Amino acid sequence: IRVSVQGSGMGVPSISIYVNELIQSYYVQNLIRVGSCGAIKRDVNVRDVILAQTSSTDSQMNRVAFGPIDYAPCADFGLLKKAYDTAEAKNVAVRVGNVFTADQFYNEKPLELMAQYGILAIEMETTALYSLAAKFDRKALSI
Repeated sequence: IRVSVQGSGMGVPSISIYVNELIQSYYVQNLIRVGSCGAIKRDVNVRDVILAQTSSTDSQMNRVAFGPIDYAPCADFGLLKKAYDTAEAKNVAVRVGNVFTADQFYNEKPLELMAQYGILAIEMETTALYSLAAKFDRKALSI
């Protein structure tokens, strides 16, 4: 298996540039982002691995593309299942669920409401990764 490791910068605009170029110039088929996040749910512990199944956001990226439609970008199930099965086999504390892609690093968000709706963590790139992967019929996973 050929693997290329690439930085993606911080935030939706930055990762959007990298993902577009990887897909359109290098014909990448599978994109796996490994990054950091902040826990929202109280039962998510430090060092738990979160596999982002879906991504909610305050970014306008999909509003620009879809107008009044709320598009819900999600991970590729095959990549998600492989990552989950591998983590389980290696006894890694792993969680699968929704994350929140934020446009601002320091901002007051309704964290309790997000937790109530099952959002596990907050980060800044997953919505863009999953949306662009879907647009170009590619597979993506955010860890």
